[in-house]
Amino acid sequence: MIKRDLIRNVLIITLTFIIILSMIIFLSFIANLMKEKNDKYYILGKDKIPSINLIVGKRELSSYKNLEGDNITTKIYKYKNISNPKSDLSDYVNKLKSDYGYLYTSEINLTKSKGKFQLGNNSIDSKKIIIMDFSYNKNSYTIKITKGDGKINPYK
Repeated sequence: MIKRDLIRNVLIITLTFIIILSMIIFLSFIANLMKEKNDKYYILGKDKIPSINLIVGKRELSSYKNLEGDNITTKIYKYKNISNPKSDLSDYVNKLKSDYGYLYTSEINLTKSKGKFQLGNNSIDSKKIIIMDFSYNKNSYTIKITKGDGKINPYK
């Protein structure tokens, strides 16, 4: 009887621990998403890149991911329920190019219903660059920003 009660108590404690840990992970994810959702800038170390929200207005962030390792930082922002993704991206890219020194590092053709392209710029940090990968379809887009060692190769 004592052994059965001990096993039951261990199972209850283990289950409680798993539930609490799951809630902490979930709340951390939500807090991180909310933090990124409200920012007017994408921050990668010392680099501060104006966000799509700052340039074209508030957009619905559906997911956010932050990856770090091997001297590379990557942030991925996925936006959904966008009425005109091509217009948003055109306005955003034009502002990044004209006011922030970004260059095309791939071909861009926003006449298609879906597509992808890339911009790049030098980082504030010496010998590092920032690459912005964009992909879009009829009602959403993804902005992937990577900071790492390298050199910008402008698209001609």
